[in-house]
Amino acid sequence: MAKRYRIFVPERVTQTVNEMRRQATTQVVIDEDTMEQFEAQIMISEELEEGYDELIIQERGGNLMGQWYVKILKRTEEEEDITVFESMKLGERKGYMLRSMMAEEKQKEKKEAMTTELVKRWKQKRAILDKVLKKEQED
Repeated sequence: MAKRYRIFVPERVTQTVNEMRRQATTQVVIDEDTMEQFEAQIMISEELEEGYDELIIQERGGNLMGQWYVKILKRTEEEEDITVFESMKLGERKGYMLRSMMAEEKQKEKKEAMTTELVKRWKQKRAILDKVLKKEQED
């Protein structure tokens, strides 16, 4: 079964695509089946050749017309993950905002409680120290 991949190209599509036809370029490639993203050296073609898989070239506003194929020459090792931003519905975004605001409020309350507790302990220690110092002065 042939694999299917997707790449994103900038607005200057024809120039970028022509460059990829003539030479290997490094692009972020998305595996359509697993949605895995990785950086790789690739070459593209408009004709199916040995070692090539299906390719969707996505540009601003949609997919580039025509049949495209990609050959992955070499995957480059990544040190950090690439993040894809998924669109969320307005209700999900509002829910996220409320949850994060509530978490911030909880952190703030926790910090205030800890500060109050530390001040209380400090005052107790100070009172004990004052008693000890007063007792030593009397002696």
